[in-house]
Formats: sequence, structure tokens, C-alpha cells
Amino acid sequence: MGPTEDQGGGVKRTPVAALIAAALFGVVACEETSPTSVDGDLIPVGPATVEVILPWSEFGSTVETFGGFGSPDDLVAQVVAEDYRGTLDSRALVHFTTFPKAATVQDSLGEIRADSSLTYLDGYVVARVDTIRSRTDGAVDMALLSFEQEWHSPSTNWELRVDTVLDRQTWEEPGAEPSTPLSTGRWDPEVSDSVMFPLDSATLSIFNDTIGSRPSARVDMVTPGAFVEVLSLDLRINVRPSINQDTIVTVSALPERRTFIYSPFPEPDEDGIRIGGAPSWRTVLTLDMPTVLNGPESLCSQVTCPFALTPRRLNYAAIIVTSEATTPEAFQPTDTLLADARPVLVAERLPKSPLGPSFLGLAGRALSPDAFGPEAGTEFPIVVTDFIASLVDPDVPIDSVPKELSLLSLLEPFSLSYASFAGPGNPGEPKLRLILTAIDTVEIR
Repeated sequence: MGPTEDQGGGVKRTPVAALIAAALFGVVACEETSPTSVDGDLIPVGPATVEVILPWSEFGSTVETFGGFGSPDDLVAQVVAEDYRGTLDSRALVHFTTFPKAATVQDSLGEIRADSSLTYLDGYVVARVDTIRSRTDGAVDMALLSFEQEWHSPSTNWELRVDTVLDRQTWEEPGAEPSTPLSTGRWDPEVSDSVMFPLDSATLSIFNDTIGSRPSARVDMVTPGAFVEVLSLDLRINVRPSINQDTIVTVSALPERRTFIYSPFPEPDEDGIRIGGAPSWRTVLTLDMPTVLNGPESLCSQVTCPFALTPRRLNYAAIIVTSEATTPEAFQPTDTLLADARPVLVAERLPKSPLGPSFLGLAGRALSPDAFGPEAGTEFPIVVTDFIASLVDPDVPIDSVPKELSLLSLLEPFSLSYASFAGPGNPGEPKLRLILTAIDTVEIR
């Protein structure tokens, strides 16, 4: 059936002809549509989020470990140990103030008065122990000794009694020797949280020499294999007041300075990473970030390679470090350590360069102590997204951006223990995990 004329002289199309005409129009329209059309539905655009793992050789340059931050005298507790785990010897040093010159006592009439005429009788040194952090197989014996040499609390160590920039003096014998035994005491963790070292009047008097040089005291562990953390050392003196001689009063001489010294000193591996300890260790990683990625296949299969690495495309960046067993074993962490990561602001001034703000915040990164013993090999991500973003930002001059990242303990020092990680060239070497998002997954040429 063909077309017919309508009353106005025009051609009237049948329904079948109208459908054919519409189909022909659609074919012509498709042939004239360009991929650059304003019709966005015709362009295959969609975000692609990809995880990329870069080995050290593709983002890292050098690793350096520096020590000497803080001192054992910064710690709350003093370590006393003897052949702990077959390695560690540690001794507590303390220098007491002079004896109190007066005491407040009650006279025979019941009135409270200050008495400055005291007779010093005998006394004892009391060591309060951290019962949770100490590690023994039961009761242990400890010794109190005295020694004559002067020492500098922030810098002294097993070999040196003074170790400063302008002054370096050794002990007559390593370990604050020679010394004179004064007393012994036993600490039983099942009975108390302290150990007492009794002193008779003659022994007590050496700590109150107001003419010569008053000796210092030293606390040693006698029981092999034991490790004790001493929270405080005080000298208690029993005195007889003149205003009421039937009464015995106990007064105290407090520590004037205190610290502990230990042996051996654990030098770091040249190719490893270490943080923590007392004094603390820091490890500085120098990064050489690429700005263009040509792989891996997991990336290039979803976006066009080469792929420009820019802050806009970077969602997440973390340097992944793998734990190693801490050696010597005596320095293995027994409590959770907190790691920190900060930019090195002036690399030329390392190891004393100032550091920038933390990338990990006030809480740091918790490191489980189990990861540094027989179960070593745990991966810990250190999130440094802002740091990596600054290194790949094309709008920031490359010379104005720090390339050095310092890994350190959140508190320096936190304990005698330290954390060890695999360095470059070793199994478990650092790697960089990136999560990238690209909007322009297809390029139109």
C-alpha cells in the first residue's frame, strides 16, 4: 500500500512508512555523533582505584641509624640485672643529698616542735620495685655498694663516668668500679614491692661526710639471670631527737641524681632499622620518589601508563617495615613500643636536625613486643600519606621538600628495649604501599 494524498494536497504517510523513516533518521544521527559530543554518556569514564606496592629500589635511596637521643637517667625506672638472658649486666647509681639537719617531733608535753639537735643512729636504703615489668623466677638477692668517683648522670655509661663534648673521663674500672660492699637485701615478688638494705651507724655515716667528697651508692643484682626495674631509691635514717630521747624518728635523704649503666652496648646493624632504646635510636630513610609509574600490570591494566603520580590521585601511602628479632635478646621489647614518623627538616644537620610534626599523631604506631622475638616477620605499615604527597607535588619546588623521613620512638627514651626491622637488601626490606584513584582511565586521542 503506497502513500495517499490528504485534503490539503500533502502526502499522507502510512504507519509503516513512518516507522521506516524514523529508523533511517536514527542511522544518520549515529553516523554524525562524535566521541567529543556533549553527551557524556557516550564517553567511557569512571574512577579506578588501584593498590600499588613499590619495592625499596623504586622509591628509597639510603638508610642511616643514629643513636644518642636522651639518656637512661630520663627513664622513670633504673634497670638492675645480672647476666640477663646470658648477656645483660646493669647497675643502678645514686647520689643522696646530705642528711636532714632537723626533724619535727613531739616533746614530752605533747607539743610538736622542730629539733635541730639530732643523733644519727642507723638506717637503710629502700628500693621500690616495679613488680609488673621486672622479670625473675622468684626471690632475688641484690647488693648495695659505695664508690668514690664523681659521675655525670646524663652522660655516664659502663665505660665512662663523664661523656660530654668538652669532657670525657673513664671509670678507674668499667662499671663504676672500684666499689665497697655495704649491705645485701632480698626481694620476693610474692611478698612485697620493695627491698631493704640495712646500714649500721658506721656504714651510714659515710653518706653524711660534710668535709670530704660524699660517696655515691650502687645497687647490683646478685642472682644470675634476673632483671629488676627499680622505681625509687631512698636513704632512710633513724635519729634520736634531743627534746624527746625516748623517741626514734625516721628521716630521709633523697636522691640528688640517679641513673643506671649497662653492658654490653648494642651497636646497630649497618643495613638494619632500629628505633627505641636508652639512649634512643632513630633511623632516617631518604626517599627518591618517582613521579611517573610505568607499572605494575595491575595498575596499567586499569589506567593508561605511563601514569603520572600526583597528590590528587594519591589516597593513601604507607611505608611497610618488617620486624626482626631484636639482638641481643636481652634488649627485646616486653611491652608495647610506640613508633613515630617525622620529616627531617635540615638533613645537613643530622643526627641533630630538627624534626617536623608527627605523621602518626599523639598515639603513634603501636608495635607488639611479640613481633621482635621468635615470631619476627610481622609487617607494620607506617602511614605517611602527606609526606609522599609532598614529594610528588608538581607545584612544589623539589628542593624545598624534605626527602628524609625519621622513624623513632614516640617517647625518647621509653625503655631499654628497642625495635628492629629489616633493612634494604634483606628479606622483608621496606616497601611502599600506595592506593591510587584515577578518574581519567581512558584517554581520547
